[in-house]
Amino acid sequence: MKNLRTVGLAGVILLSLFGIFVGGLLTWHHDTQLYAGAAAGTLWGCAESTEVNCDIVNTSAWSELLGIPIATLAMAFYAGTAVLGALAIKRDEARAVLIAAGVGAVAYSALLYGVSKVELHYVCAWCIRLYATNAGLLLMALLGGKAPLPSGGTIGTALAVWLGLAVVGAGGERMWRGTLAGEGPKEQVAAEGAERTKDPEGPAPTIELQVTTEDGHPATLKVEPDDAWTGNRDAKVSVVMFGDLECGFCKRSSAELARLEATYGDRVLFVFKHYPMDPACNPGVKNRKHRYACRASQAAVCAQQQGVFWAFHDLAYKNQHQLGDEYLTRYAAEAGADPEAFTACMATPESLKPVVEDAKVGAALEQHGTPRIWVNGQLHRSGSSAEVMARVIELALGATAEEAAKQAATLRDRPDAAPPLPADTPATRSLSYGHAFEMDTFEAAVKDGSAVSALHEVPAFHVSWFEAKEACEAAGKRMCTEREWVSACQGAEAQDDNGNGEFADDLIEGTAYPYGDYHDRGRCWDDHEGEGFRPVYTGEMPGCASKDGVMDLTGNVEEWVGEDPEHAVLLGGAWDTDTDHARCYRRNASFGAGWSGPRTGFRCCR
Repeated sequence: MKNLRTVGLAGVILLSLFGIFVGGLLTWHHDTQLYAGAAAGTLWGCAESTEVNCDIVNTSAWSELLGIPIATLAMAFYAGTAVLGALAIKRDEARAVLIAAGVGAVAYSALLYGVSKVELHYVCAWCIRLYATNAGLLLMALLGGKAPLPSGGTIGTALAVWLGLAVVGAGGERMWRGTLAGEGPKEQVAAEGAERTKDPEGPAPTIELQVTTEDGHPATLKVEPDDAWTGNRDAKVSVVMFGDLECGFCKRSSAELARLEATYGDRVLFVFKHYPMDPACNPGVKNRKHRYACRASQAAVCAQQQGVFWAFHDLAYKNQHQLGDEYLTRYAAEAGADPEAFTACMATPESLKPVVEDAKVGAALEQHGTPRIWVNGQLHRSGSSAEVMARVIELALGATAEEAAKQAATLRDRPDAAPPLPADTPATRSLSYGHAFEMDTFEAAVKDGSAVSALHEVPAFHVSWFEAKEACEAAGKRMCTEREWVSACQGAEAQDDNGNGEFADDLIEGTAYPYGDYHDRGRCWDDHEGEGFRPVYTGEMPGCASKDGVMDLTGNVEEWVGEDPEHAVLLGGAWDTDTDHARCYRRNASFGAGWSGPRTGFRCCR
């Protein structure tokens, strides 16, 4: 039995070493796909098929945990099991910890496999190998029979080893990521005043660029006269984006391109080509990823026929959560298209042909997803920042490498740090959206049971709706309604489009965030889980202001609104709301009016 146990522990160590290798490989792939722009690499050992696509799986939202690639955490896990395997040779109780870790790893493998099949519709071949590794670890640990229960010291040592390795691994991954060319898939504020109306006149130029495909083969990227374009038609530098109007990363990339357009619109040609992730209109993909992608692309073609492609494009991305036919018709009308002509165009199969032709071009370039952006023939994947692409543009325009780096750092529309708010900032703002009302400038603090709106106060949290109502009434005010709050946040009167009495679940009449349409991390106090688990002082983020000067409507603490308990709801997200989810349309109706937690606060109206 002892020999069998030794063999099993040797197997644990060998499998752990293999797991560390695979974790490192997947970490490299994840970060280069999302952060290295044109330098991104191809993952060998994961041939794409109708069911296998490592690019999609290993860059999905499920590929990270608290912003750290799960592959990096896997490396720490396997390093820990290797240490435990060596320890268990002398102390058999450590094998019990290995068995428990193996059970947990197998369960997590089953969860990730289910997500891959149900949510992502693809699996990752290297992930499957890790799932098998986890099963092997459990089986190897079980060799040698029943293990004695571990002491508290052994369990504590194991947990300390895993935690330490995870911290070291995460730190190393962050340092390495920082050496890559890109800055990561974060949205930035779009160009000020960039709202577009009519498309530029005339057809796009005919351009052929000799490029290297995503799989490393030579190919030709063509720009055709019927492509949607903006910028300088005669420019020698071109930026071509293959996008899907239902793709979240495409929406983020469109914000980056808006910043480039604001800076280089008079010197660079910008082109949009359709690459909807649905085989019904795209011969380059095998599985349907986005339900509305084909119809949305077709609608964009119909909008383009009336000269309002870019206005439609912006509205569709802004309201990406609603892309059904009735909404597409609405966006076209708001963009300036004639509704009858648009409807007639949508009923004609001919209007889908340009989408299919664009998709064929993208398929010939061996593109494996969206967005794919070609900057003067150089490929950039999702996550490439405007600064990274600006360097390529500057070099193509004749700048030296030093000049290009300096110019890229001065891109327009990345606002400097806002100055601190003056001490005499008004405590309330007078607003008029449908009706006149006053709203507190700041999230409420509570003093002697009364709500206080003032600069540099600790905002109240652990507050229920009932407690918020009492505090507002003690201050001679009332709770804000959902309609008032959403109107103030988006800077336009909120409409109940679906007639359900709610306003934060409808189309966006104004901006998606208090400061603009695109998320700009650093403006508001959001996406900070693990960085203190607390809100900041009121007004401490001076850039987190609505156009009317109302502060911190997104992030910091979720805010109770509603005129009565039946309509009580939390809005805006809190300090730990991740990625770009702390927005004007962040509606949390999961809890009743009596609930309170470490992230619930409020402000008052009257």
